[in-house]
Amino acid sequence: MNFISKILTLYINSSMHVALAVVSFACITYLDFDLEINNSILVFVFFSTLVAYTFVKYIPLIKHDRLKLTNRLKFIFILSVVSILPIFISLFYFELEVIVFILLLGVFTLLYVLPFLPEAKNLRDVSGLKIFIIAFVWTGTTVILPFLSAEIEWSSLDAEKTLYIMSRFLIVVALIIPFEIRDLKLDEIYLKTLPQVLGVFQTKILAIGLILMSMICLSFVMTDTYIYLYIHILVVMLVLFSKRRDAFLYTALLVEAVPILWFLLKYFVG
Repeated sequence: MNFISKILTLYINSSMHVALAVVSFACITYLDFDLEINNSILVFVFFSTLVAYTFVKYIPLIKHDRLKLTNRLKFIFILSVVSILPIFISLFYFELEVIVFILLLGVFTLLYVLPFLPEAKNLRDVSGLKIFIIAFVWTGTTVILPFLSAEIEWSSLDAEKTLYIMSRFLIVVALIIPFEIRDLKLDEIYLKTLPQVLGVFQTKILAIGLILMSMICLSFVMTDTYIYLYIHILVVMLVLFSKRRDAFLYTALLVEAVPILWFLLKYFVG
């Protein structure tokens, strides 16, 4: 059992789980609009997510000399370095518009961690901004990139697709809230996260409101709404039961598994 626990922890800490979640969201977009799945996009999304999350999690610790280089961390870093190769290979299969948008997402990711503002601040340290930057990058990666890869131009983003983009942004914000509740005692007070500003109870109420808004947006877009209804109810339950203590596996495993479950239901049932 201890061995399984170690493997599970390594799977989560190496960012493979979150990478699968992001890829699942991208696949859902392809399926929802009957688009041909672009395997190069999925390869890029998986490995770039893995590298980006490793960068975001561990670079600040390295900068402040708070990281002990264990064998587990060596494996994670080697995996990230190896992952750079399929990222660059996949870029050769993209149109210029796709590459430009990827560069935009990459800039936001870098600025999220690297200081560029006065007093050595990055985007993560700007009060109240963290959750929305993450939701923006996830939405761009899992909705806009599939659209662009399917040659859906910016000018053809009609009301239906705009509502879909809004729905994805809202549900991602709701999914991040359990992490913000978990990290309430760890986040610096100047970050002004939603639980810090509103309190845990009010933040959960806000999250439920966002989930309902996401469901309403999708109701104007999708016809097979029962899967989306089930998933949105599941997210409501995960938000309601989110807590501050001993919540690592709850958030990093269960909450991040929502897009994976969503995709599986859509693929095998929907």
